[in-house]
Amino acid sequence: MSIKKITGSFIKYLRTVAVFSGLLVAPTVCVSAQQALNSVEVLVNDEPITSFDINQRLRLVVAISGGIRSEEEFLKVREQVIRSMIDERLQLQEAAELEFSISDSEVEGFFVRRAQGVGQTPEQFEAALQQIGSSKETLSMQMKAEFAWSQIVQGRMGSFVSVSDEEVEAQIQRIRDNKGKFEYRLAEIVLQVSNPDQEASVAATAEQLVSQVRAGSSFPEIAQQLSASPTAAVGGDLGWITADEMAEEHAAIIENLDVGQVSDAIRTPGGYLILALRDRRRILTADPLDTRLSLRQVYLTSEQLLEDGRKEKYESYVNALDPSSTNCGQVQRYATEAGADENTEIGIIRLRDFNAELRAYVTDLPIGQPSEIVKLEDGWRTFFVCQREEAQIQEPDFDAIYSQIEQQRLSMMGRRYLRDLRRDAIIDYR
Repeated sequence: MSIKKITGSFIKYLRTVAVFSGLLVAPTVCVSAQQALNSVEVLVNDEPITSFDINQRLRLVVAISGGIRSEEEFLKVREQVIRSMIDERLQLQEAAELEFSISDSEVEGFFVRRAQGVGQTPEQFEAALQQIGSSKETLSMQMKAEFAWSQIVQGRMGSFVSVSDEEVEAQIQRIRDNKGKFEYRLAEIVLQVSNPDQEASVAATAEQLVSQVRAGSSFPEIAQQLSASPTAAVGGDLGWITADEMAEEHAAIIENLDVGQVSDAIRTPGGYLILALRDRRRILTADPLDTRLSLRQVYLTSEQLLEDGRKEKYESYVNALDPSSTNCGQVQRYATEAGADENTEIGIIRLRDFNAELRAYVTDLPIGQPSEIVKLEDGWRTFFVCQREEAQIQEPDFDAIYSQIEQQRLSMMGRRYLRDLRRDAIIDYR
């Protein structure tokens, strides 16, 4: 059992299957039926983007966003997908111009890691893509553009990014001055407005994405597919940021969000911004949520729950355990006698990496004693805390802060670089 499944929502443990099967195809069929099977829809510096290309990507985006409820909604998402694909073509064209190449083995490595990120083998992930009418080639093209662009920006702009020791020390001092105040782990989705004619459409798309995320769609996956920011490659992750490092209006919005919530769409000079508050902690203060637990489990899988008598045997056995005499060294025996899964190891995990529901089961659980049975869609679990390491104060790290400032500046330069490519490009909508 992977830590990833423990730390996320167990209800989403089959995220890929659930997401892909959630695609509503009716609007797609309605619109696509009006188009030629593989007509050219956009020329980007004479390089075509076809209806086939667009529809393959669109099926992936619609699945990730949790489905489409109307043709109007579908058309807005489609327009944003086309914008994203135009940017990718520009990025790959710039890579070709600079004679920057990515090998097939590198692209394959990206695909393998993406599959692992959703808990699947590459073969399973490819089959899931085919199931929704998309393909490995479509996703690989996107990943190739992401990687090429990050390398180009680093290579061409990196030497122009200058961070002095004094700036880093000043930032460290600001952190110390803010001791006890909150800092925030944020993620972003950036939708750009390249000309005034796009204003209404992009605004509507941004509002639609906010609604979909609030309804349960994955923020990181939507960011990967649609965000115009370089952070799209890491699901929009911005890292830890203090209120002082944000625009004043953004700080006011974030301070009124709960962890896990997303902001309304925010108009910015370049387009629209959606912010997600992933976590919150106090600066230079030992946070109980940073307590590290070594965990084991007695796990009855969802498949085992369907077998006659298994859940009754499991529940009866676990409820009969005497907490005063249990210990972690015997968890494997408990699993065997309960008729549960043989894999009892979870590993070391921080409290903050649990969702709120699961955290309640282990926060105050005595060492070696069983938790209540946790009943979720992917199975039943009884947790055992084998070791607890209390949180320590994390002092600011010079190298980490240097890198953070450097990446912030590089990201800003990358956005300007792409904006210039758009401005100079010949983009012909058919």
